[in-house]
This record gives sequence, C-alpha cells and structure tokens, in this order.
Amino acid sequence: MNLWHDIVESLPDAVIVVSRDLEPEAVNPAAKTMLGVSQVSRSLLSDVVRQNDWLGKMIKSCLETGQELGDTDAALAIGPREVAVRADVSPLTNEDGRPRGAVILLHDLSHQKTAAEAATRGDLSLRLSPAGLAHEVKNPLTGIKGAGELLAAMFPKDKRALQYCGLILEGVNRIASLVEQVLAVSAPQRLAEQPVNIHLVLHQALGLAGLFPTPPKGVEIIEDYDPSLPEVIGDAAALERAFLNLLKNAADAIGPAGRIQLHTRMQTEFRMTAEGRRVQFLRVDISDTGSGMSEEALGQLFTPFFTTKPSGTGLGLVLSQRIFALHGGRLWATRGGVKLPKGGPGMTFRVSLPVRPQSGKA
Repeated sequence: MNLWHDIVESLPDAVIVVSRDLEPEAVNPAAKTMLGVSQVSRSLLSDVVRQNDWLGKMIKSCLETGQELGDTDAALAIGPREVAVRADVSPLTNEDGRPRGAVILLHDLSHQKTAAEAATRGDLSLRLSPAGLAHEVKNPLTGIKGAGELLAAMFPKDKRALQYCGLILEGVNRIASLVEQVLAVSAPQRLAEQPVNIHLVLHQALGLAGLFPTPPKGVEIIEDYDPSLPEVIGDAAALERAFLNLLKNAADAIGPAGRIQLHTRMQTEFRMTAEGRRVQFLRVDISDTGSGMSEEALGQLFTPFFTTKPSGTGLGLVLSQRIFALHGGRLWATRGGVKLPKGGPGMTFRVSLPVRPQSGKA
C-alpha cells in the first residue's frame, strides 16, 4: 500500500480523489501545486467545480453511470487564472462495484500548448517545460565537468591551461546550480506538516546565511520578536530554505555594512473557513538598509529568471514565494526598509503564515 501511495505522491499530474458529495479523500502534491494551496478543502473543491461547469458535469456523469470520462483539451479556471489541462474522471468503486467516489486526473498542457503555438508562429524559441529543459541540460554537464578535470590533470604546470579549465568548471557548477533551482521551482513538493516555531526557523536561517550568532564586521542584525506567537503547521526545512533566500538578498543589498532587521507579530486580520473556523496569521518582516529597488524592478520581482544581481538566477524569490504559498501564506515586497541616517531607502519583504489552531478556540 505504501508503494502505491509513493507512486501517486510522485506523479507530476494532479490527482484528486473525491467522495460522492465532493469531499476530498486524497490529494497529491501536484494537485496542491496546480491549485496553489497547501490544503484542498471541500469548500475549495466546490468553488473549483462551480467555476468549471464542464468538470462538474464530468464528475456527476461518472458517479451516475460508472463510466470513465475524459477531455483532451480543457481550460481549468482557478480563481482569476486559467490552466490548460487534459482531464480524466474515473469511478472509485466499492465492493459491490458501484461508484462511491471519483478519481480526477489533471495533466497540465500549458507547456505543450505554448510550444505548439510558437511552432505555428514559426517562433524558434520554444518554451520547453522547466523540468524537461533541466533534464536535457543536466545530462551533458557531467561529461563536460569530467573533461575539464582531466584536462587540468594533463597540464598541471601550465598556468594558462589551468586558468581555462577553472573557467570551464566554474561555468559548469553554475549551470548545475541553476538546473537544481529550476527543478526545485518546477517539481511537485512533498512538505511535512508538523508544528513549527517560526523563531527557531529564523535563527536557523540566520545561521545558514552566516549572520548568526556573529554577523560579519559592519553588519548589524536586529531581532525584534513577539515571544507569544503560536506555532505554524508546516515543513521547517522548507521554511528555513525560503527565509534563507530572503536573508541572503538582504545581505547582498546592504553589502559590507548596514543593518538587517527581523520583526514578528500577529496580524489583526483573519480569514473564515467554510466550516466557520477562524484562521489567524502571523507576519515576519525582513527589512534592510540597502539601496532599494525601482518601481519597474519591483513589479517584476517574482518573475522567473528576473534578477538585479550580476550573478543571480532570478529563481530564489520564486522558490520562496512557492514555499510560502504551499503553507497557505504569501510573500510580498515593499520599498522602504530600516531607517538610518546614512542608509539607503531599503526594502522590506513581508511573509504571512497561518498559525496553528489553538485548542478550544473557534
């Protein structure tokens, strides 16, 4: 049984198993990624079905007739956006052979459609899927790296040869790092769901960034935490990775001297679920005294491969944004950071995350 669970969890296609009354019984990570949520509730699924009448009709017909249905080219509306999908709905039968639910399989066609449209236009710059492109790039890298190391070993006393081999290996390592980031952004993620102390996560991220316990000379770290904050439910390692990206950006922004301030608090706003439960959020602000960012750059900040750094890949913030979204939170940025007499306008990155429900509270 564990094998089948692992297989479904590893599929790149979205799989959603529902009961006859549209109660989600099983959802794989790819489905959560497609829907842009960390949890798929009955109310969310009902909204998706209401928004996509064709999907509702397929599920209803499948449950009534026990027949498998499919649509090879459908537009799945998810809030304000649309995803091109191939949809299949199959009956989930009980011991009597009667449908007790349905299995919804959604295959994202966005990349294929983009490539087909580009080919029709005669556009040679086809947009391959990130995972597919990463796979094609990654395969020859091992050979290039090995050849560079062999050449360096063949001419150990030739400084120019060693310099050229060093450039080859440096380039290969950078491409390999970029490929790993592309795969991290594009692949479905399986996140743990454990109680997490957000301040412990921030301490770990500060340590990984080389800013704690002793920051570099000229760099000041201010930790302004609310010790009464409740825990969040999520994956501590993934959250550390996301906050590490934000702290590295802040450290790059201030350069050899400046201040980075971390501030945590509860948000006054809350959200009501379909079951009438109130969901509260905590917020983490990471501010710096760097040179800030133009309005134009700010508008493209979370666009894949957009970066203001000479050696940046433009994927760190995209990955962080995705991790926070999978936790039911969000990430955004504003101009203006820590105010210092000699500091720049700075930047502030804000993260909101739902907190762990408190026992006895609605």
